[in-house]
Amino acid sequence: MAKAEVLPLSAADVASVVADVRQADVDEIAEALQTPIEGALAEALGNHCKASKIVVGGLIVAVFGDSRHDEQIGVPWLISTRHIERFPKAFLQVCKPEVAEMLGRHSLLLNYVDIRNTAAIRWLSWLGFSFGEPEPYGPLGMPFYPFWMRRKSCA
Repeated sequence: MAKAEVLPLSAADVASVVADVRQADVDEIAEALQTPIEGALAEALGNHCKASKIVVGGLIVAVFGDSRHDEQIGVPWLISTRHIERFPKAFLQVCKPEVAEMLGRHSLLLNYVDIRNTAAIRWLSWLGFSFGEPEPYGPLGMPFYPFWMRRKSCA
């Protein structure tokens, strides 16, 4: 089985990610949020706690990271490429440790996902995120699910 590597994301990676981004991510970011993929990646690179790429067999299957909303809340994000479909197991093997690392930086992870992005919703559920009811989100007010995960306390 192919093994995934988690490596730092750089501006040099943006063009290859944009060329291979999954249509569901284009729909969510470019259509629903009215932000070009390039702009979303540039913002992520400029405002992050950590930004990484998942590489399998020399191909970028996804880019992800987290940014700080405030002292407690982190905003996780992920943009996947068409290569994720070739390497789903390798991708999944690195996800839970990365989310655990994010929870080391933030007591709450919170973001929104387009209700049409069923693969992302399944993945977020598998990771253990909770979901709220759909609500209008972004400039078009399209329905998105809020999702979150809290750091488990030791008490």
